[in-house]
Amino acid sequence: MKDNIDKLFVYKHYTIRQAIQSIDLGVRGIVLLVNEDELLIGTITDGDIRRAILRGVQLDDSIENVVHYNPISVKKDITKEEMKDIFIKKAVKHIPIVDINNKVIDLISINDILLPEGKDNLVIIMAGGLGTRLKELTKEIPKPMLRVGKDPILQHIINNFKQYGYNKLVLSVNYKADIIENYFQDGYAYGVKIQYVREKKRLGTGGGIKLAKDYIESPFFVTNGDIFTSLNVEDMMSFHIRNKFDITVGVRKYYFEVPYGVINLEKNVIKSIEEKPSVEYLINGGVYCINPDIIDYIPDDKYYEITDLINKCIKEGKKVGSYEIKDYWMDIGKVEDYYKVNEDVSSLIACDKLGDEDDK
Repeated sequence: MKDNIDKLFVYKHYTIRQAIQSIDLGVRGIVLLVNEDELLIGTITDGDIRRAILRGVQLDDSIENVVHYNPISVKKDITKEEMKDIFIKKAVKHIPIVDINNKVIDLISINDILLPEGKDNLVIIMAGGLGTRLKELTKEIPKPMLRVGKDPILQHIINNFKQYGYNKLVLSVNYKADIIENYFQDGYAYGVKIQYVREKKRLGTGGGIKLAKDYIESPFFVTNGDIFTSLNVEDMMSFHIRNKFDITVGVRKYYFEVPYGVINLEKNVIKSIEEKPSVEYLINGGVYCINPDIIDYIPDDKYYEITDLINKCIKEGKKVGSYEIKDYWMDIGKVEDYYKVNEDVSSLIACDKLGDEDDK
């Protein structure tokens, strides 16, 4: 069953309050009333519930007061053009797909029909962090919603993937999740298709990936929700597949200058003094390509970082590779990083405008 559709099921004994909870959990704005055999009976949208409450219906009343019975549905062999025609003529946002017995097998939205197909590779964005190191900046909003230039960090991340054709996204949310969900909704306004998974407790990057398992069928991306980069993600995925890696870690060169003269010794005899040398490291860039079978290494419902997953794969003899990020990259982990990336973006915009003037 696609997209964990059973999360959208409600039953006749449910109250309106329970239906609201199911709508919130499914994050699609709709739930499907089915019987014990998962045969479609009706639909309930968040709009249906709002209108019912305005009529005086109580939250603990039966959902039978708000169900839209005999809803529009289609069989799974319908063509995309036929589906598009139904959406336009019936002016609906979602249509259940059923088999010959009327059993629900999927739910398709107008977003799925009207947006470009895009690549099959899913993008999982970890957007549930608390952002405690950013202090007052994240007191009211989650870190991925902090603005860089005019748009939230998360929107920049989405746009970078979208420009390479990766428009199927799962956002793993937790802290102030409603702000993110209300802003991006199903992604249609931003030219992408967005699903959400909610961490009921802190699960780490690995645990967040596990929640998205049902959406994954091919090599996929994982990226932290506080990484601002112009990374060519198409190059990275091609590199991952071409080299037959199980996991590819985006890495970045990091230079650290020792602020002192460094003594080189041999048996207590000084051989040389190197004044303020630079040391080069490769650091984790927070962007990954991962094969679907690797998810099985992640434990269920347990805090598990992606570094734990990588070390587990290495121990198990899996092929773990690195891809150097040479494009612009900034991990917005501290307040000074946030101000720095905004300065950089302002400079880039100014340079672009100057270039446009020169071309006139």
